[in-house]
Amino acid sequence: MRYFLGVDIGGTLIKAGLYRADGEEVAVAQCDGEALSLQPGFSEREMEALWRDFCATTRQVLQLAAVSGEQVRGVSFSSHGKGLYAIDAQGKPVRNGIVSSDTRASTSTIVADLQQQGVEAATYPRSLQPIWSSHPAVLLRWLKQHEPAQYAAIDAVLMAHDYLRFRLTGEVAAEVTNISGSNLFNQQLAAYDPQLMAAFGIDEVVDKTAPLLGSAELAGRVTASAAAQCGLPAGTAVYGGLFDVVGAALCSGVVDDRILSTVAGTWSIATCVTESVIPSPHPFAWGRYCMADRYFVHEGSPTSAGNLAWFLRQFCDNDQQRYAQFNRWVAERSERPSDIVFLPYLYGSNLGSNLPGGLIGLGSHHDLADVVHAIYQGIVFSHLVHQDRLVALNPRVERIRMTGGPTQSAIWMQMFANAGNLPLEVVDIQQSGCRAAALCAAVGAGEYASFSEAVQVVQPKLHTYFPDAAANRRLRERFAGYLAIAQALNEVNYAKH
Repeated sequence: MRYFLGVDIGGTLIKAGLYRADGEEVAVAQCDGEALSLQPGFSEREMEALWRDFCATTRQVLQLAAVSGEQVRGVSFSSHGKGLYAIDAQGKPVRNGIVSSDTRASTSTIVADLQQQGVEAATYPRSLQPIWSSHPAVLLRWLKQHEPAQYAAIDAVLMAHDYLRFRLTGEVAAEVTNISGSNLFNQQLAAYDPQLMAAFGIDEVVDKTAPLLGSAELAGRVTASAAAQCGLPAGTAVYGGLFDVVGAALCSGVVDDRILSTVAGTWSIATCVTESVIPSPHPFAWGRYCMADRYFVHEGSPTSAGNLAWFLRQFCDNDQQRYAQFNRWVAERSERPSDIVFLPYLYGSNLGSNLPGGLIGLGSHHDLADVVHAIYQGIVFSHLVHQDRLVALNPRVERIRMTGGPTQSAIWMQMFANAGNLPLEVVDIQQSGCRAAALCAAVGAGEYASFSEAVQVVQPKLHTYFPDAAANRRLRERFAGYLAIAQALNEVNYAKH
């Protein structure tokens, strides 16, 4: 029996899943690493610890599956985007790895300075990336300014999965779906762009970029020293991998522009796959898809179910059993939209800079169940902001495919379908990152001729929710009020600053 190992790298959590070529999951193991926040805005990982966590998780999943490493035909990765995992000429980390949730560049005004200097306006036509505080280009600018010795020591700019792949194989490379979102990469040329580096004031990085690597391209083979640590035999094939947003879309079977991929978790993420870049006045984030002739365009914000998890921790003793009660409460109120507006901006906003979260419209007649209903609805509305923008950009969208924790709630999914007014297909996959990474390895190893063929064969199980027209009208009326309140708060917040 042949198996493929897919590794999913999050901000702290790393998961390893073992799969057969047909996508059947055999076993999954995980390890929650230590997040480092040494100063306000810092979000880091010690890179050697990341490697140790990978090795421990790989050994564990092989043990759980009772599979020997010799039966693993290939390994690949799904990884968080952005951040920075830089190495020196000896292959050693120049400092801790920086995770995508890092905001030091905003805290230190670097992002504001770049925007005021017109850098975003100048670079967007080339990178098709709005400036984000954890973009590699922005973090490199921060390093040059605040840690010049570490900046000078950089030999290769890598993302999280690039670093682990380097530790496995000794080969330096940057996987294209992830590095294309770095603000170092020209989308139209499909190559690094020295003009982008110059605009960010990091001209020296021209000589510090790593060779580009396709998602299913052979990166190298496990070395003897790596084999001794991770439990895979020397010579095991290692393939490029994926940005986790791309992994979610691929695992959902999204290969063209008729399906919108959405993820509901800490972040609300919406992604379309297209054959070309679609011009728009809105600064969407574009990147190269895992299929050579495709792009992906996405939007996201930390405005999703993480807000409900916060509420559970703060007011319900983090009792996970309360989710069933929450669903019953929302089902009892499903005939009418909530008259309370919840703004799910505890971790960030998608309708203005630094908009606060909040509950608006509370009265003495409301109870806890009404508040929970409002939270469900507010999270749906925040997703709708991203979804509406992408559907307006690409009117060919016929349906939505969703992954993430909230898909376990049938009443919530029906609310999503009603608000979006499109059929909503819930993907019955718990570990989309691991599965997508394993699919990369299977394509790379020749089990499938292409990602298109793999998606046709490895179809995910779907449960479809159809929108109700009357419910859509009611929710859209409330959504208009939600947008008006957010806009008014944004104006007040802007005036304060």
